[in-house]
Amino acid sequence: MIEPTIVVIAYNRKQPLLRLLKSVAKAHYPSNNITLHISIDWSSISNEIEKVANAFEWNHGNKIVDVKKENQGLLKHVLSCGELTKQYESIVVLEDDLIVAPDFYQYAQKANAFYSDDEKVAGVSLFTYSVEENNFYPFQPIQDDSDVHFIQVASSWGQAWTNAQWSKFKTWLIENPQGKEILLPDYILKWGSNSWKKLFVNYLIDTDRYFVFPTTSYSSNFEEEGTHASQTGLFQVPMKLGVSNPRLKKWRDSNAIYDVYFELIPSACKRIIAQFETVDLEVDLFGTKPVSRIKSDYVLTIRKGENPEKRYGANMQPLIHNVIFEIEGSDIFLIKKANLPEQDEPDRFLKLSSSMQKLRQNTRTFSLNQQQVTIVIPAIDERKLQHTIDQLYKDRFHNVTILISCPFKVSEKFKYIEDVVGCHVNWVLSESSDLNQLLLKGFGACKTDYISWAQAGMDLDLKKFEQVSTIFSGMRQVNFLRGIDEEVTQKNYYTKNSAPWRTTPYLAYYHAKGYRETSTELMVWRRSMLDEIQQELNENYSNLFIELLKATPLYVLVDKIGSLNGIEPLHTISKQEVRKSLSNPKFRRNGFIRLINHPYFHPWFYCNFPFIRFFYKEFGRFPMVIRYDFRNESYFLDNY
Repeated sequence: MIEPTIVVIAYNRKQPLLRLLKSVAKAHYPSNNITLHISIDWSSISNEIEKVANAFEWNHGNKIVDVKKENQGLLKHVLSCGELTKQYESIVVLEDDLIVAPDFYQYAQKANAFYSDDEKVAGVSLFTYSVEENNFYPFQPIQDDSDVHFIQVASSWGQAWTNAQWSKFKTWLIENPQGKEILLPDYILKWGSNSWKKLFVNYLIDTDRYFVFPTTSYSSNFEEEGTHASQTGLFQVPMKLGVSNPRLKKWRDSNAIYDVYFELIPSACKRIIAQFETVDLEVDLFGTKPVSRIKSDYVLTIRKGENPEKRYGANMQPLIHNVIFEIEGSDIFLIKKANLPEQDEPDRFLKLSSSMQKLRQNTRTFSLNQQQVTIVIPAIDERKLQHTIDQLYKDRFHNVTILISCPFKVSEKFKYIEDVVGCHVNWVLSESSDLNQLLLKGFGACKTDYISWAQAGMDLDLKKFEQVSTIFSGMRQVNFLRGIDEEVTQKNYYTKNSAPWRTTPYLAYYHAKGYRETSTELMVWRRSMLDEIQQELNENYSNLFIELLKATPLYVLVDKIGSLNGIEPLHTISKQEVRKSLSNPKFRRNGFIRLINHPYFHPWFYCNFPFIRFFYKEFGRFPMVIRYDFRNESYFLDNY
């Protein structure tokens, strides 16, 4: 039996890497001929990470420490590690934020060998999901006479590949370098372009393959030490601590097979429930599949529609058990697709039964912990931090997290903070008193979908920041936004001029002197954007604004979400650096467009004549602006 090589993927986190290596050292191995390959992506502290790797004693075989000469980013780094299957034939991949169970290797070795000739299996997972990845509802696969189940989702928290499995993916990737995003669900489309998992899931869907998952996990994700964050339950799962003797089953023989939405595939459902054997159906028990993507005539779903064929309750978990045991109720329906609403309701749960609303309430904390804004505050000045804390709302805001990155001595002065502010408060503690280092650590510790930051002493409006999370979740085209410096009222919300705050790369290029001091304080962006631009960022984030602007349009939210309060931006870059970064021709315009957008014509833009402003907006290629409609209590996109 082949003995897989253990491949550890590391970047710039010393303590998590050391923690992982300790758990790897304590694991059980069949021989002392196991290769440990530690791959370290380049960073400003690569030397320190390399010291940790070199100092680690590996007593079970050969140890290789491979330090990259330049930063690859997560996508290229994982892909390069996958190529090691050519050298080692079989690998177990562990990222540095994991911890592994004592028998992780025995399981991976047995599963790799068992599924090596199963065409439907594209990889072996060490991790087991406790919630599905779309809305984070509890995920409980059905139990059969094996210790595995299959999902059309790639595992990124401990996985194993053979050379044959990886080679098939690599061949597909060469033919589809950008993937086939039309096949992907909306929740995966939100992942950044630097996500290798996004591409691998795309491959699974396109080729109808699956990852095999254990019933009990052999790995768990671990939050970074020093961050006093509440556990979400998404990443840390129970691990198997006993001897591993897993009962494995081939894909073709299993009934525990799930699609990319974590729903039973139709063939498995029909084998379990004989009465559905001749029914052309699809399973949608979480109610998350867009109706347009459902191809079958019938749907087993929690959605309400007209004239359902059958009705079931929702008192059992997993939900499919209510159908298997024919539990009476009106929570789950077998219904014709044609009888479902053509468009999903904005909140499909509002009209659900009490049983399903209870399920939603029990899982609400999972989604809130992800789809919210984290405001990172690097702080060394106690007086300024006190000012920021004093002016925060005391009402409760569930979709905002304040993450304070500061030296230990500063944190000791603010132990009372959670009793004062009305939001989640997390800490990142450091020996350093350098603001840039504190900001870097804060961004690294951020776990939510959206990020902003502010210096201590700046003013924040938590109510507005909470509303920003609804903008991002409702307007998928928005990846990066800024507020304005003026208050907006019900009287002027539609006419308030947005022109002074609208920015594009070509404007930044031709007015580089004015943009050299533009920092990202109080701007908000999707966390995935950091992955996309990671390789271009300076170590102190001084070019963060320019790189975000190059990567995605900047939307203006015509509302005031905070104030710099007279504090100078932390980051400035030279005019020459701005020009160099934006030197690509695609960021410039021809002579006519430059003439139209000359400052002499700015009054056209600032005036309140809709046609003229629309003309200027189109030539300037500005994205639309976001306004709040006080009458209808909703946000909308506007040209002006």
